[in-house]
Amino acid sequence: MKSKKTLALLLAALLALSMLAGCNSPTPSGGETPKPTAAPAGDPTEAPAPAPAGKSDRIMQIGTSQSCSTLDPVNGYDYWYTIRYGVGEKLMKFGVDMSPSPWLAAEMPAVSADNLTWTVKLRDDVTFSTGEKLTGEKVKAALERQYAESGPAKGYFALKEIKAEGQTVSITTESPVPIMPYLLADPVFVIYDTADLTDVADKGPIGTGPFVFKSFDSVTRNCSVLRNENYWGGQVNIGGIDFTMLADASTLSMSLQNGELDAAYSVNVEDISRFDSDPNYTVLTSPSGRTTFGFLNQNEGRVFRDEKLRQAVTRIADRVTYCHALFYDQFVPGITPLTSSLPYGYNELKDINAYDVEGAVKLLDEAGYVDQDGDGWRDMPDGSPLDITITTYTGRIEMPLLAQAMQNDGKKVGLRFSIDTKDSATAWSLLTAGEYDLLLMSISMASSGDPENGPKSYFRSYSEETPNYNRSGYSNLAVDELFTELNGTFDINKRVQLIKEIEQHLMDDSCAIYFCYPLMNFVTKSEVTGVTSHTSDYYWVSKDTGFIN
Repeated sequence: MKSKKTLALLLAALLALSMLAGCNSPTPSGGETPKPTAAPAGDPTEAPAPAPAGKSDRIMQIGTSQSCSTLDPVNGYDYWYTIRYGVGEKLMKFGVDMSPSPWLAAEMPAVSADNLTWTVKLRDDVTFSTGEKLTGEKVKAALERQYAESGPAKGYFALKEIKAEGQTVSITTESPVPIMPYLLADPVFVIYDTADLTDVADKGPIGTGPFVFKSFDSVTRNCSVLRNENYWGGQVNIGGIDFTMLADASTLSMSLQNGELDAAYSVNVEDISRFDSDPNYTVLTSPSGRTTFGFLNQNEGRVFRDEKLRQAVTRIADRVTYCHALFYDQFVPGITPLTSSLPYGYNELKDINAYDVEGAVKLLDEAGYVDQDGDGWRDMPDGSPLDITITTYTGRIEMPLLAQAMQNDGKKVGLRFSIDTKDSATAWSLLTAGEYDLLLMSISMASSGDPENGPKSYFRSYSEETPNYNRSGYSNLAVDELFTELNGTFDINKRVQLIKEIEQHLMDDSCAIYFCYPLMNFVTKSEVTGVTSHTSDYYWVSKDTGFIN
C-alpha cells in the first residue's frame, strides 16, 4: 500500500494565522493585525515530494467526475478548469494551509495608506504559451475581462480602476478590501492573453501554465491538453493529458482498475479502502473547504416559502448516519454553512435544526401539513398535494445517495419527495435561475482562502447592482449588514466573529440544509507522480506531473 494522506490541512489556527498577517502580507495602515485566538486542531501535513519523472511524450489519462461546460473562463465556474487542467495560472497561489503566496507576482501585494489600492509587481520571466511576455497590460486586460464578464467577480469587491505600468499592476477599489491577496489566488482571476479570444469557448484561452488546450468536446465534456513547449517554469514532464469525464462513480473506479485510466478524481468512497490496500495504487486525500448544501427555494409560490416546512425537512436529515453508513466516514456530518475544518463555530454555534424526527412531525402537524385525502402522504394546508422535488446530479458521488436517503427519510414522516437527476452543469443552471424546490450542490465555501465570499455569493440578498448566485429568495437585512461590515474589516479576530454571526443567522433562518463536508480524493497508479489532492481543489496537475518509470 502506498497512501499519502493530508487529512489535517485546512485547520483552524493555521488558516486564521495566515489571514492577512501571514505570508509576509502587508499590515493595513491602521496598525498591526492581531493574532487569532483559535486553538490549532492538528498539525498540517503534506504528501511526500514526488519522485523525479523524466521528460516523456506519453499522454496521461485522468478520469474525473465533473468537467467544464466550455473553456471560456468567464462562463460560470469554467475558470476552475483553466487552473485544474494546468493551462492557466494566477497572480497568487494557495498553499496547503490556504494562505496565498506569489505565483505570477514577484512578491506579495502591497496596500496603500488609505487601504484602497493594491499594487502587484509581476515576475519578469513569465511568458504565455505563445512565447509572448506577460506584462502589466496583459494582466490588466485579463483581470478586467474576468471582473466585467464573470458572475462571481463583481460580488468580491467594487472595482474603481486597474492601472498597468511595465511589470506593475495597481488595483483600486471603491472601499477597502482586506483580503485582496486571497482574492487574487481565486481561479476567477486566472490570467490569460485576451488579445485573441476567437472561439474561446471551444478552443480555450492562451495561458501561462505548463499545458495548452488541444481539444474540447462540449457534448462529452472531455478535454485534452498538450505540453507547453515554452513553459517559463521549466521542463514539463509529459506530452499531455486526456481528461475524461465519467459522471458515474462506479465507472470511474472500474476504468482505473482495468487500466484505462492512470488517475481518477473523486473515486467512489466505497472503493477507497480497496485501492488503499493495493500496492499498485496511491490514494491521495485532503480535507476540503466544501460544503454539501441542500438549497431550499423560498421564492414566492414555492413550498419552502414556509419556514416551518424548511425546519421540518432539515430536521429529518440524519446527517451523522449518512456520513457513516453511506459515505464510509469519508465525509464529516454537517452543522454549519462552513466546513468543520475551518475555525468558524462548527462545535460552537447553536443548531436549531439538529436531527429530530419527532420535532419535525410536530412542526408539520402544527403548520397544517397533514394527510387530507387518506393516501398516506401529507398535503398542503389548503388540501392540495405536497410534492417536493429533490434536484441532484451525477457529478459528485454523494449527490444521488443523499437524494435517495432524504426520499426514504421523508417517507417516515409522510413527506413525498421525487428525485430529478441532472448533470452538474444543468443542476448549476437551475440553482442560479431559482428553478427548483430542494437542490443539492457541493460548493467550495473558502475558494478564496478567507471564507467571506463563499457565503456572500449564495446568501447575501440578490441585487442587479451586486449580483451573486442567490436565487433562492433568501434575504435578511441583518446578514447583508454583517457582510458589509466584514468586507471592510482587517482585524482577524473581528472577521472570525462576524463570520460566526452570519452563520448563526443562516442556521436560525433555516435557509438551507448543511449536509456534510467531503474529504477530497485522487487515486493514481503507483507509477504516477505529480498529481495532487489539494485543500483548495484547484491544483490537480503541474509541470512535475508524470510517470516514475
